Parts: sequence; C-alpha cells; structure tokens
Amino acid sequence: MVWGCFAASGPGRLAVINGTMNSAVYQKILKKNIRPSVCDLKLTRTWVLPQDNDPKHTSKFTSEWQKNSKMKILEWPSQTPDLNPIEMLWHDLKKVVHA
Repeated sequence: MVWGCFAASGPGRLAVINGTMNSAVYQKILKKNIRPSVCDLKLTRTWVLPQDNDPKHTSKFTSEWQKNSKMKILEWPSQTPDLNPIEMLWHDLKKVVHA
C-alpha cells in the first residue's frame, strides 16, 4: 500500500506501507511526511489536510494527535469518493504503471 499527498503546486512525498495501516501507522506517516511535503511544496501556513472518514483518520487517537500538532483538517462528507481528488490521481498512476 502507498500513502501520498499533493497540492496545486505538485506532488508531495510518498510512503510505502507494509502490512495493515491503523491509527498509529497513519500518525507515523503524517509525522514523517506532512511537514516536509508542506515545505517542499512551498505551502503557506494556511494549508488544510483533507482526509476521508476512514476510521484511522477519525479515531480519537488520531484526532487528538492532529489537534496537538495544530493540523487543520477539512471536514469531509460521508460516502463521497467522487469528491476526493487523490482517488483520481491514484487512478491515473495505476494506468501508467500497468501500461
């Protein structure tokens, strides 16, 4: 499995995940990759992290950590995968890899 992020200014870091991703693994990925990606992409201090309602994203453990890390999270409506821009990016990446 792969975790990734992007902004209008380009792609951020990619993280390869071995095994199952849970709240603790998700937090490690964020700790290691979000701030460097924000710097690499030259984002301002007003960036917001959109994430869907996956349990590892919304768990009390992750929510507390994000709050303590002063991360701004975009609230996401339930069951709207068509609104998630990273899904389109993953689709394009899969097409290129399979070609």
